[in-house]
Amino acid sequence: MNDIKKTLLILKARLPEVILLVGLNVLVVLSSLLFREENSEPMVTYSFFSVIISLLFTIGLINLRLGFLRTVYLEEEKQQLPSVLLKTGKHFFWRIVYLGLLYVIVYLALAWFIFSITKQVIPISKGFFETAPWVRQLFFILAMLTLVKPFLFIPAMIIVLDCGIFQSFRLLRQCHLRDSKPLVMLFFVQMAFTFLWSFLPISDDKVVMSEYVFISAGSIIGYFLSLAIAISAIRFVGSLNLIYDAGIEPLMPKN
Repeated sequence: MNDIKKTLLILKARLPEVILLVGLNVLVVLSSLLFREENSEPMVTYSFFSVIISLLFTIGLINLRLGFLRTVYLEEEKQQLPSVLLKTGKHFFWRIVYLGLLYVIVYLALAWFIFSITKQVIPISKGFFETAPWVRQLFFILAMLTLVKPFLFIPAMIIVLDCGIFQSFRLLRQCHLRDSKPLVMLFFVQMAFTFLWSFLPISDDKVVMSEYVFISAGSIIGYFLSLAIAISAIRFVGSLNLIYDAGIEPLMPKN
């Protein structure tokens, strides 16, 4: 519990940056909803610009988040300017993007595989993407539980140790879930929230104003939880006192 309290203290001490990150995430989520509206000729140009704006917001958000997490590791509660976060975060940008793409591919493939196996046991007439949102979310959660260790520790190792993606996978054996119970607890809280949120009736076509409010609220809570998890993972990996030398093989504990 002390670890969670420390994480919350960092979030509180750096509240302006947290508000910036959460606000940008809401903008990214809301701009993505534009693509769910019905397509029409007058909207083509508007949709093109919304794609560009959404992409710029996303890139900025990723860099700010990475800079925030790196400075949390280095200086914990000390507030930083957005320019410092952007400059710090861009150093890790492409590694995290490549890691994210790898995660998405493996994550979707694993969720579909679990669904296919389940379908052999339980008669499910619909395809994976035709099932109810909560059913799909359940399989996504099962896939995430399978990937929980790399999901929690790999990004943290890249940010803390400034190592490459494949080196971090090789060093994963030095991180143990049993030693990071508060982090695992936060992860399960996020999974529970995500699953419950999937029961919210959101239209697949035109989004009404009330749905924008619910989606915004969900994105705020979800992103705040993800920040808390990321900070806890950063602090845990940092507490292991590991050293990474790009010129030498793996990670070795400090004496």
